[in-house]
Amino acid sequence: MAGETFAFNILKENLAEKAEKELEAENTLWVKSQFKKDNLKSRLKENPFDSKNKTFTDLDKSTDLKGKLLIGNIDDLLVFLKENKSILRQLTKSDIDLVSGGPPCQSFSLAGRREKDNAKNLLPLSFAKFAGLVKPKVVLLENVKGITSAFTENNQKYYAWLEVCKAFVLEGYVPVCMMINSKYFGVPQNRPRFILFAFREDIFKNLFKIKKSNEILKRSKDFFDKVKQNTANLDLIKIDDFCYYDVESDPALFDGELLPKITHSEKTFITASEAIGDLKRTDITYRLKGIKSKYKNWLEDMFDTRRLESDKELENHEAREHNFIIKSRFRFYQVISQFQNGLKKSAMDLFLGKNLDEELMGKVFGEFSKYNLLFKKYDREVMMKPKDIEEVEELVLSIPTKKHSQRALREDEPAPAQLTIPDDICHYALDQLRTLTVREMARFQSFPDWFVFRSKVTTGGDMRRFEVPQYTQVGNAVPPILAKALGDNIEKLLKEVSKWQSTKE
Repeated sequence: MAGETFAFNILKENLAEKAEKELEAENTLWVKSQFKKDNLKSRLKENPFDSKNKTFTDLDKSTDLKGKLLIGNIDDLLVFLKENKSILRQLTKSDIDLVSGGPPCQSFSLAGRREKDNAKNLLPLSFAKFAGLVKPKVVLLENVKGITSAFTENNQKYYAWLEVCKAFVLEGYVPVCMMINSKYFGVPQNRPRFILFAFREDIFKNLFKIKKSNEILKRSKDFFDKVKQNTANLDLIKIDDFCYYDVESDPALFDGELLPKITHSEKTFITASEAIGDLKRTDITYRLKGIKSKYKNWLEDMFDTRRLESDKELENHEAREHNFIIKSRFRFYQVISQFQNGLKKSAMDLFLGKNLDEELMGKVFGEFSKYNLLFKKYDREVMMKPKDIEEVEELVLSIPTKKHSQRALREDEPAPAQLTIPDDICHYALDQLRTLTVREMARFQSFPDWFVFRSKVTTGGDMRRFEVPQYTQVGNAVPPILAKALGDNIEKLLKEVSKWQSTKE
């Protein structure tokens, strides 16, 4: 599903349309599939984890990979490259500047499974092996903050980020690690993420010579040397042997000299209203050229204005239908998001059925009495202020939920980080008691309006195990503005190395 979106926007190949016309994909190749190339409709619905009967492939020794999108398992791709040396030589001879990726992070998440040998935990290692094969100058890896938390296996503590760094050293790459937050780079979202730059050894050596006094590079060199000296017993390399740099605690290091330069501070963070305030209504049709906002125009200028067409409709902005219970609950979240003096937690405790003492109940009602809540009176939905705390209690009993992660946006702040499941977030506006549309979520991720998300909108149940619908595609993505900041930074460093090399020749 994510591949379908990539093909549509980047390669301008409409796979769904070709599937309907029973045509084959041209620029999108399957590494392995259960279905033949002429059965594109089935390929687009295929469960990638179902390995049975995956006997078909679009790759052979004569395949030209330039400008192509490959869909499939990275381990199958590694096998193909090892068996087809001529293809591998094409890649290595092209002297690739950058390989970037975000290996599946479920096993690294604090909320996920923590087994050291979980299959998904091994995919970052496959990514390192891929880099070792094609030998780019730099590797960029992105992952969730949870990758930095310790987990225990056989009474021993492991740090996933440290294990990944060791893997890249074994492939000849020197790591530089950081914890960044997208909001410092112009993304209207509080989104902490772990970032790893891994420099090919020869590139790193030259960079080290250029920036002789850089303490970050010295620390990376020491780590690289120590891993190389202890390849037979990597468990000797402990957490004290390396570190990552946090934009929150070490902002001065993010100056563009080696780490990406901070562009926004707390006073200039882009807020929810700045990001989506021009798209409040879902009952009208917006035209790409007709939408005007400072943030939207900034994204256009950054990401290819030529993609916009004056008569083209804005896509992915369809609202989801909600019943009274959900709308009333969303209004409750909107209201308590405005509470002061620590009463927000108390109001949430009341919602979850916890007992509050009389004094606290009085304070909580004092806050509720300032706002309209959504009630049902005589089969009509009515927005009104509650007359007493008992009326509030009756309301919350009528709108129960098992979800504890739900919240409302605050219009004067960046969006919170969790944007994968649509029901977790509701709009901030009183007249918009609804979840965000895919397009609004895309705005928070800094996608330009011309970027269209393809395939189904959402999914549920067992289908979540392998389907990646539009909401998940948006939520799991690296924000384009952040990606650009990282890419620009890497490009700058490579140009410094290239310029330095040319003066030595």
